[in-house]
Amino acid sequence: MALPKFIVLKSKYNNQYLRYVQEDSQVHSFLQFSGENVVSPFTKLEVVPAKTEGLVHLKCCYNNRYLVRWSPNHWWLVGAADEPDEDQSKWSCTLFKPSSVDNNQQIFRFLHVQLGHYACLWRLAPPFGNCLFAGSESIDKDSCDVCIVIDVESLFVLPKYVGFKVEDHGKYLKGQTIERKPYLQFEANDVSDPATWHEASFTGDGSVRLKSNHFDKLWNLSPGSWILANADDTTASNKEMLFWPTKVNNDVVALRSLGNNNYCKRFTTTLLSCLNANDTGISRFSRLQVKELVVSRKISNVKFHTRDARIYGKSLVPIASGSATNNNEQKTDVQVNLSYVDVKNSSWNSTSTIKLGVPITINSPFAFLVDEGAFETIGEFEGSYEWGATKESTREVEIEYIVGTLEGKSKVTVTLLGTRVSTDIPFSYTQHDVLMDGKTITYDMDDGLYTCTTTFNFKYETKIEKV
Repeated sequence: MALPKFIVLKSKYNNQYLRYVQEDSQVHSFLQFSGENVVSPFTKLEVVPAKTEGLVHLKCCYNNRYLVRWSPNHWWLVGAADEPDEDQSKWSCTLFKPSSVDNNQQIFRFLHVQLGHYACLWRLAPPFGNCLFAGSESIDKDSCDVCIVIDVESLFVLPKYVGFKVEDHGKYLKGQTIERKPYLQFEANDVSDPATWHEASFTGDGSVRLKSNHFDKLWNLSPGSWILANADDTTASNKEMLFWPTKVNNDVVALRSLGNNNYCKRFTTTLLSCLNANDTGISRFSRLQVKELVVSRKISNVKFHTRDARIYGKSLVPIASGSATNNNEQKTDVQVNLSYVDVKNSSWNSTSTIKLGVPITINSPFAFLVDEGAFETIGEFEGSYEWGATKESTREVEIEYIVGTLEGKSKVTVTLLGTRVSTDIPFSYTQHDVLMDGKTITYDMDDGLYTCTTTFNFKYETKIEKV
């Protein structure tokens, strides 16, 4: 059975989510069943199909590195491989074979192909306790090798402060008192109306609670499947106050009530265009366009976590070439002048933030690989930015390469070679949001991923020929 592209794994044994251990500890880069939140940059995995049908690679979205054995002498699995490896004779093989349990599309085991063992939660004392270990040679009787697969490819990670507009009607959802009850009605023309403002908060399992700022109450499934804003935080664990946000496209969500498993839609009876959870599928009436209630956003205090960086796509490329000729009979000292344009590309992105067109300014240094495993921060970028956009910097370089003594009637050609490489570096940052009501909200975030391409490790090649 095909897995979704993006998943979170939950252990059947301890009901915890598999997470990348980012802390500076003895088990740094290990995968551990200790996560408490689906919506986290550390729990999200990408399923990458292998060349062999039925096999996959698993990649940590936090740093874009593949799951692999810790070393030739260990069966621990870590998020540390820069490139996928399909050679099953090597310990560095990154292939897994997922198999469904009892034909259940949500419950799987993952066989580490090279070892022929199932990946499982390993029961040890700290620090290795609950870490992922390819040690189960047969099906584990306690289900330590069984994972519940959560599809987060279709999960819409709602911003904290949002407004909703139904696609078929063009009106925003606002708090409205009708017959002395706090209904939610698609009636507002503009999201600047404070009655259209709502606040989203995710629970650990990925479901969301929504609060109407107008009524200062949580959304609640009520008699007749109407969604009223009449619940308090004290009862927020009830399913009637929980919703699953399904991603329809980049800015459109469908909200499924966990109280009755129906989608919330614009519905009219004696009530006009109010929110009701009675759509059994996603229709044009339940497609809600999301508007983030943020006027501007500033990203600052960027900190690169180079220990978790992925280095990939290395290739040796010619950078510049030049020649010099000695037309005399006698030896002479020569030099070759070389010139080239040094090009560096950088981009900043978020592994979990939905992009909804909020104007962003960013202040961040650039980071580049300057030696094997060594990074250097150079200058900084400050200005308007769109997540994922590439910023290119260029620098003209002139080199006088001293060849030395060249025999008479000879020509020397000098070629400058360099290693072109791409790097993904996770980063944390501070986010300052200015809301529509003028308030500034500050968050500390860990979901940044910086990608850069540069050239390093230069070397010269010379070729001498008679003329």
